Amino acid sequence: MLVVATLIVAVTFQTGISPPGGAWQENKVEPGGHETGKAILASNHFHLPYNFFLILNTLAFSMSTQIILMLVYHRKLYFEIVVATLAMVATYGMSVWSLSPDKDVKLRYVSMAALFPYLWRLSYQTIKTFIKKNETTKYIDS
Repeated sequence: MLVVATLIVAVTFQTGISPPGGAWQENKVEPGGHETGKAILASNHFHLPYNFFLILNTLAFSMSTQIILMLVYHRKLYFEIVVATLAMVATYGMSVWSLSPDKDVKLRYVSMAALFPYLWRLSYQTIKTFIKKNETTKYIDS
């Protein structure tokens, strides 16, 4: 599991910092132009393919980092792995932010995709604990 999660993190990180089609190498000032360093995929008129790619890539990246952190929990060097993972997540976020056209970044959707795995796990653990507690209380009351 750890090897697969690490492979997914590596692939999604790489595609996040170097999106399909690459980035523009020069400015085009005229109407309908583009900026140097912005994702080429984001420059089409609808922006839908880039937004869809960005949300799904971020979801896969976030889910895989969560799996890695869960698998190494309470192991040696856990703190160091958390710090390294947070640094990698920050690097990914800054890269996506700098590659995305300023008015095109759907920050709330990308943020939701990044937070979804963690919120899902938190809610799952909370519900699981609540059900277990109620079952224990049910048997004690009987």
